Amino acid sequence: MARTNLNKLSKFLIFLMVIGILAFIYQSSKGLIVTNMRNSFSWGLYIATWAFFVGTAAGGLVVSSSIYLFKATQLKPVSRLATITAFMFAIGAMLILFPDIGRPDRIYNVFLHPNLTSLLPWDFLVLSSYSLVSIIYAYTLMKPDILKNRIKLPFIKLPEKEISEKEYRRLKEEAQRKAKKLAPIALPLAILIHTVTAWVLATQMARPWWHGGLLAPTFIAAALATGPAIVILFSLGLLGFDEKLAPAYRMLAKISALSSIILLFMYYNEFFVRFWWHHGEEFEPLKILFGKNLPLHAVEVLFLIGSAYLYFRYSEVPRKLVQASILLIIGIYAHRLLLLGPAYNVIPLKYPVIVGASTIEWSYPFALGEVKGDLLNPQKVFVDYWNYIPSIVEILITLGVMAAIVYIILKLAEYLPIRENA
Repeated sequence: MARTNLNKLSKFLIFLMVIGILAFIYQSSKGLIVTNMRNSFSWGLYIATWAFFVGTAAGGLVVSSSIYLFKATQLKPVSRLATITAFMFAIGAMLILFPDIGRPDRIYNVFLHPNLTSLLPWDFLVLSSYSLVSIIYAYTLMKPDILKNRIKLPFIKLPEKEISEKEYRRLKEEAQRKAKKLAPIALPLAILIHTVTAWVLATQMARPWWHGGLLAPTFIAAALATGPAIVILFSLGLLGFDEKLAPAYRMLAKISALSSIILLFMYYNEFFVRFWWHHGEEFEPLKILFGKNLPLHAVEVLFLIGSAYLYFRYSEVPRKLVQASILLIIGIYAHRLLLLGPAYNVIPLKYPVIVGASTIEWSYPFALGEVKGDLLNPQKVFVDYWNYIPSIVEILITLGVMAAIVYIILKLAEYLPIRENA
């Protein structure tokens, strides 16, 4: 990416970050009522983005660790950048939870009084461990070039004089040995962070949309789709496209495309079982998905299929790789948003109602948590369905966090030796 374009992009990202900070300050002063979440719909855009970031982080380190565990040497030219994206998206996953908390100033209670029967503290622990392993992995890969180029980093002592070519080769061999030892730790941890994230949802007994043993595997498939797609985008922008990088792009494209297809297969396998029953609380979310949420579901499916086609057909055409990656990211993000609507709009509290000679169940309405209107023009206080659309505040805060991740990755890429030397 040309320096001029990078400068323009950096300025735009800074603008988004400032707007996001202002939106966060506004939300903190007014409360979560400025979002479009309500009592009946308590997780929204922030949690969907959290799940998306976790998957992207997991996929980034899978790319790097595969070099040593599965002999995927084609990926070596992009391994350093992949570890940086893994680290930053893991940080982003923790950061996006702050606005969702509502009172982030009370975050210290998570450490002082953790509820170990909840999976959320465990998810935070796994994410923190993953971030640490990611940064260690990245430093291990880049250490020889950091010392050779005398790049100043916090807590890193540089040699007093320039290292010789012989010492440089020794450091590279040592880095490879350490990376091989870290890979068996990094890959399981990458899978674990997405598995625990899925368990946070799957263990909520009141939400039939999240039930089933396939939720964690679909999360892993989504991670293996988005991680390579993100690495492709950043690699094309920062490293370009040449003969040395072409095999890496081909493999990343295949991994992402195959993972998307596997994700859709598992997704529709669950749908088939639910359709087969054709009744009960497990069937109710499908009526919402293929009813009011159908347009978003169409985006999810068609974009993933379109990205898979482009990846398989044009894996050596940079412009098509960019298009495929963007389609895939949008498709997976839609998939994340659809975790919420069918889950929250099947209200678990029900009561029997006699209609004619039969008895049916009605959802017990939830209080919204706010009173609107007046005595002469009252508005709904109780609902049994909430049409959640993120508010402008939620969108601006989320864009601010996304911008921060991209901006820091770009700055780290300027400062660190992200290109693998022969």
